[in-house]
Amino acid sequence: MIRAMLVDDEEIALDLMEILLAEIGGVTIVGKYLHPAEALAEVEQAEPDLIFLDIEMPGMNGLAAAERLLAIRPRLKIVFVTAYHQYALDAFEVNARDYLLKPVSKERLIKSLERFNKDRSPAPQAPQTAAAASVPIEEAASPAAKLRLHVLGSMELYDAAGTLVSWRTKKTKELFALLWHHGGAPVYRLHILEALWPQLTAERAQALFHTTMYRLRKTLKSLGYPEMIHFADERYTLHCEWIESDLQKLEAAMQNVQTEPVVEKLIGLYRGDYLETEHYGWAQPRRLEQRAAFQQALENCTQQVGGHLRECIWRKLIEMEPYAESYYISLLHEMKSSGNITGMRLLYLQMKEKWKDELGMELDIEIQELLRK
Repeated sequence: MIRAMLVDDEEIALDLMEILLAEIGGVTIVGKYLHPAEALAEVEQAEPDLIFLDIEMPGMNGLAAAERLLAIRPRLKIVFVTAYHQYALDAFEVNARDYLLKPVSKERLIKSLERFNKDRSPAPQAPQTAAAASVPIEEAASPAAKLRLHVLGSMELYDAAGTLVSWRTKKTKELFALLWHHGGAPVYRLHILEALWPQLTAERAQALFHTTMYRLRKTLKSLGYPEMIHFADERYTLHCEWIESDLQKLEAAMQNVQTEPVVEKLIGLYRGDYLETEHYGWAQPRRLEQRAAFQQALENCTQQVGGHLRECIWRKLIEMEPYAESYYISLLHEMKSSGNITGMRLLYLQMKEKWKDELGMELDIEIQELLRK
């Protein structure tokens, strides 16, 4: 049974189309609307397979409405119904399934429905073994097929071949980041609108959201993941199990810091704060939390390692907190114990210049006394 929606600003046209479809059979009408905005508001819940859409309508024409409908429901098929020939080319540029001229004849409508049914019939598939058929897609995807995501420092997404993914717009990238940020938990649409377009009116934000979601789905589909985003009950969920990230590796390393190789890996993984380059306001709480956890993990590591690696830890901490005197003092003591007096002098001069030029202050007496000794 085909689930169909009807949109036309003339009520008689809606009634005539409903009568024709009832006579033909095989079609359930899940919505009739005089205004495209009403269809846009209901299309997610109604879940139509097909929509019969007028083109010439006040406020929003059918072509504009089609783009927004497809942004919400990319698999939706659209049949334009109009009294004008001149829109045919524009209609097919927005991937229209068919183009019917008013008054619509029953025979022409039957052909359109037959074509739709033929296109959506599944193609014959080779038989699977019982073992292969029982493996869900999440388990079937090998680690090599996963997308790789970097979120420490700047955000970068790489496909299975290691190629950096290009985003159509900054908001498309941010929408992906926001959904991934929730770790596979459903995200309410209202929450997305407030996070990405807080200054816009609800209507404007909604329009931009639908376009952005369409672009994101299209990008993921081009990467080989057409079903990565799931929608239900006004919420969107990203299948994060198909993505591996540097943040996951960092958190795993922080839970098991027992050997020097793990400490070295820990230092190398932290290229910067969580989504630091992107400056997403909604990421700030986690950014601060992750930064503090990493600093604490490094400080704990200084009790487990020694020599050059402990010096690397203090330098990493100074990189993160360039005005934390306690880190400089610890590094100076580390250099002193290893006999690196030249390194101590250089670090002292760097500190003196930084404190004087940038803060207008003299170095702490403890640091000066350490260098004097």
